[in-house]
Amino acid sequence: MHRPRRGAAQLNAPRQAWVPRVLNLTLAGFLLLFLVPMVLHLSELSLSVQVFLVVLAIPLGFLCLACLASAIRPGSLGGLVRRRR
Repeated sequence: MHRPRRGAAQLNAPRQAWVPRVLNLTLAGFLLLFLVPMVLHLSELSLSVQVFLVVLAIPLGFLCLACLASAIRPGSLGGLVRRRR
């Protein structure tokens, strides 16, 4: 462990770049396990249930896309937020 003159202590361990990729890819796959069957069987349901499921699926779809984007290139979403400011 290294303690600089100012600030908090920092660990000198090497970064493991595969961890955020695997975690985000796993999370995206988990979300797709819910979204794909829901979309495939949407036509069999009544209109009110369809509207409810579409409203539920839109944020889950965006979250799945964000996880896939972060799995492809970790840190890309944080860079996008910094550029937008």
